[in-house]
Amino acid sequence: MNIGVFGAGYIGGTLTRRLAAVGHKVFVANSRRPESLAELAAETVATAVTAHEAARSGDVIIVTIQESSVPNLTKDLFDGVSPEVVVVDTGNYYPQQRDGRIAPIEDRHA
Repeated sequence: MNIGVFGAGYIGGTLTRRLAAVGHKVFVANSRRPESLAELAAETVATAVTAHEAARSGDVIIVTIQESSVPNLTKDLFDGVSPEVVVVDTGNYYPQQRDGRIAPIEDRHA
């Protein structure tokens, strides 16, 4: 299966390693350039790509970035991606430890 992974931190890096190890073709992207993922790509045989390429490379797309970074994703990131593609979001919201208060999340629970 082709799998696109957004994020190469603890969760994204672990998923990239495990999914590649069991034979999936993994395309991994981060907020920097694909070249910054050279070590992870070499270790796992994953393909380092841009976020737009990752969105268009998989049968499944896994978003593993922190919630406070979601608004920084480009609005057209999933334009043209098949509606058949499954998107999994591993995000966890940590307002006190990492993310700060995110009004759209907090205001929905008020």
